[in-house]
Amino acid sequence: MKKTVGAIILASGMLILGGCGTAATQTDLFEQQGTYLGDNSNVRDIVQQLPHGDHLKKMELSTKEKPYQLTLCYGGYTEGQVEQKSTRTAIYNATALFTLIPNVDQVNMTIEDASYHFTKQELRDWYGKDFTAYDNEKALKAFTKPFIEDERKVKEILN
Repeated sequence: MKKTVGAIILASGMLILGGCGTAATQTDLFEQQGTYLGDNSNVRDIVQQLPHGDHLKKMELSTKEKPYQLTLCYGGYTEGQVEQKSTRTAIYNATALFTLIPNVDQVNMTIEDASYHFTKQELRDWYGKDFTAYDNEKALKAFTKPFIEDERKVKEILN
């Protein structure tokens, strides 16, 4: 009987401790809205929560003079892992970064061999609207989805 009670207590303790581990480290992306480009650790945390964030290899902040730039290099993909979706991911990530980090003016990304360069003003013009007022990820994704899925619009921003 003592062994059964002990096993139940041990199992309960493991469940409680195991459940706490992931929730404590996961934060809502938009809780960090308003982070400034000079805050290296918060910027890195934002980038790592975005799509492809687990493949971030290098991050560079350029804040000495305007325009303030964020340069990201992604790599370490297995063959076939990077597809045409990387273009859509680059556009979405740049949009999210401009929304979350108010003083970033330009985002440069390299995803394996593909390079992307976006300015906040280029994306405002492309969307035809100021997208930086969104305050939650669900609304931002809903806003960007029709643009990112439109091949003609995607070609327009990349040229």
